[in-house]
Amino acid sequence: MHKKYAKDGFAALSVSLDDPTDKSVMERVRAFLAKEKATFTNLVLDEEPQVWQEKLKFDGPPCVFVFNREGKWRKYEAPVDYAVIEKYVQELFKK
Repeated sequence: MHKKYAKDGFAALSVSLDDPTDKSVMERVRAFLAKEKATFTNLVLDEEPQVWQEKLKFDGPPCVFVFNREGKWRKYEAPVDYAVIEKYVQELFKK
């Protein structure tokens, strides 16, 4: 979706909840992002799970949060269904 809609103002970012101190895990994260050609912003959280669980109100991945142009959280999707999410994004572009 990033490649398809970036010209329309769509922005994507990924967040890894893997242990950033584990070099082998971080190598796998980087390899996955390279394989998927994830050229958008990719972050690694270095907080304990209870911190992000409390702030984001979910137990863990995978999930997708969708925000509108004003930065308001509009949708949380779990399990991840990219076809449903893309339709929702298209609707947000119409507003």
